[in-house]
Amino acid sequence: MAKATPKLEQRKDAKTGLSRQIDVSILIDFSFDGQRIWLQTGLRIDKKNWDEKNCRVKPNVIGSVEMNGIIAEKCEHITKIYREAILMGKTPSVSYLRNILQGNKPTSRKSVIQHYDDFIDGYRIKASEGTIKKLQTNKKHLQNFVKAYRISLDFDGIDIPFLNKYVEYFQVKKLHTNGTIGRNVKVLKWFLNHCAKMGYHSNYAFKSFTYKITEAEVINLTYEELFRLYNLKLDNECFSQVRDVFCFCCFTALRYGDVKNLKKTDINGDIFEIITLKTQSKATIPLILEAQAILSKYENVLGNRALPVISNQKMNEYLKVVAKMAKLTRPITKVRYRGSKRLEETYPLHDIITTHMGRKTCISYLVSQNMSSELIRSISNHKSISAFSRYVNINIEHKATEMRLAFSNVKTA
Repeated sequence: MAKATPKLEQRKDAKTGLSRQIDVSILIDFSFDGQRIWLQTGLRIDKKNWDEKNCRVKPNVIGSVEMNGIIAEKCEHITKIYREAILMGKTPSVSYLRNILQGNKPTSRKSVIQHYDDFIDGYRIKASEGTIKKLQTNKKHLQNFVKAYRISLDFDGIDIPFLNKYVEYFQVKKLHTNGTIGRNVKVLKWFLNHCAKMGYHSNYAFKSFTYKITEAEVINLTYEELFRLYNLKLDNECFSQVRDVFCFCCFTALRYGDVKNLKKTDINGDIFEIITLKTQSKATIPLILEAQAILSKYENVLGNRALPVISNQKMNEYLKVVAKMAKLTRPITKVRYRGSKRLEETYPLHDIITTHMGRKTCISYLVSQNMSSELIRSISNHKSISAFSRYVNINIEHKATEMRLAFSNVKTA
């Protein structure tokens, strides 16, 4: 139910503190679906010339016909916008109505979620499975958020207050930490920017919204821990295969998806070449002796597959068991933030080890050995320095060595 009612502005005089009686603005009070919006008509009148009962300028006032005509036209205009939104399948909001009144016309009859489905479909061919899963998860979060907060979802309503509530939803309802929240906000802004470029909306409020996060510290295995795992005697074939795949990632900096797709035909002597799933770019990676030894174990099995890679979920599950058998018990303190609240927990390394830690281990070790960043990036296939930098975790021994060397040079200078 929607209703447009002309009313006089109820503003008090700054000097007397009483309601203004002279030169009062005429407004349109538009109420709809439990919401309300006040609109300016651009008309002003003395209060004595206003018919409060019939909500119009009194007929004996000079120019009343023209003024009442303008008022009626304004009421009809806002009501028409509301009706058209309903016909288009939209759920009108205050911000939506204001946006249309300012001249921004809707260009699509599809809902935000339908556009999100199209957005995901557009990436199915060119993006990795992980990216598609990330987009689908973000869409589900958005749907659950508007349901939990009983918010009507349309592009014009996604403003700064909307995004603040979105963050609140993750903090309060989902108990997510800042890193997870920041990534979800980033994905939503990616989607909104795509839709703006496509002309589906012209609400750019999201561009000014930021959410500061502190990247989690990169956790990696030390050289000694890696080779303790590599040399571990295992009778269980599945555990042995999981260990081999993980160590291969440690020796090559491969991501899970790329090691899973690695084929025997990609390997040429002591190097292999692949097109990485994440960046869709070519990477040429040398094989050290340990990596070659792992490949040789599966040379005559698995068809054209280079390594026996199982699902990432199962691999992470089994990898924790194998790491525990290898006594990888070094305590790791993980610091996270939820809003301004600091969350600190300590775990044994074997409880938090994952497949991706293999890639981090390789990159961190190469950095600690003073290999140039450019050369490491050519192996790790990072597209930008900023993306590469968070994986660089120089160990404390290397820091200490470099600091002692630096101060030694000063003393001998």
